[in-house]
Amino acid sequence: MIDVTASCSPPPTEAKTYDWLASQTARLLGSGGGKGIKIIDFSEVPADVLPVVTGTLARLLYDVQFWMSPVKRTPVTLLCDEAHLYLPVRVDADAVQRQALASFERIAKEGRKYGYSMVVVSQRPSDVSKTILSQCNNFLALRLTNESDQGVIKRLMPDSLAGLTSILPLLDTGEALMLGDAVLLPSRIKLDLPSITPDSATRDFWREWGTQASDENAIRSAVECLRSQTRKGM
Repeated sequence: MIDVTASCSPPPTEAKTYDWLASQTARLLGSGGGKGIKIIDFSEVPADVLPVVTGTLARLLYDVQFWMSPVKRTPVTLLCDEAHLYLPVRVDADAVQRQALASFERIAKEGRKYGYSMVVVSQRPSDVSKTILSQCNNFLALRLTNESDQGVIKRLMPDSLAGLTSILPLLDTGEALMLGDAVLLPSRIKLDLPSITPDSATRDFWREWGTQASDENAIRSAVECLRSQTRKGM
C-alpha cells in the first residue's frame, strides 16, 4: 500500500531531487518482485480536495503511458473505488471536480490506445459520469434498489432483455447481473467468497447492539484523529 498521508506534512528532502518523480512513478507502474497490484489509500484526504488529488494522479499515469515507447508499454488498469465521490455527473460537479473529471474522461475515451484502462466501482451508478460509463465494455451489477440506479443498467441492455433488470432489487448477497463483451448474453451469476476476508465495517447489529457497550476511550481517540486528520495512533 502506498500511503498519501505524508502529503499533509512538509515534503521529504528527496522529493526536491530531479529523479524523485521518476522513482515514484516507477513504484506505481512497476511490478518488481511480483507486486503488480498497488493500493493507494486516499481515505484521509479531505473530500473537498479529493477530486484534485485523484485527478492529478490519474493524469500523471496517463501522461507517462502516452510518452512511453509503444514497444516498452505494459497494460495498466486503474480501479476507482467509491467512484461517485470524485467521478460525478458533470452537471452536478463544481469547478474543481470538473477539472479532475476531465482527466478521467480522457482516460476512458482514449486510454485503451496506450494500454491504460479503468475499472469503476460505485454503489450509486446514477451519480457517476455518464461519459465514463458509456465507455465501459462490461458491467457487473449487484443488488440495486434505487430506481435511478436500476435505470442506468436498463439503458445498457437491449430492449428485448431489459426485463432482466427487475431482478436487481431481489439479488442475494454475492449474486450479480453480468453483461457486456465478456459474456454472450446478460447472465445472473454467483460470486465466489474471497479467500482473504475484506476489511469491512459491516457489523452484526442484532447481536452487538444489545451486548457491546461503547468505549469512551475509543471515542476520545477518534476525536483526536478528527482534529489531526489522521488515523495514526488509533
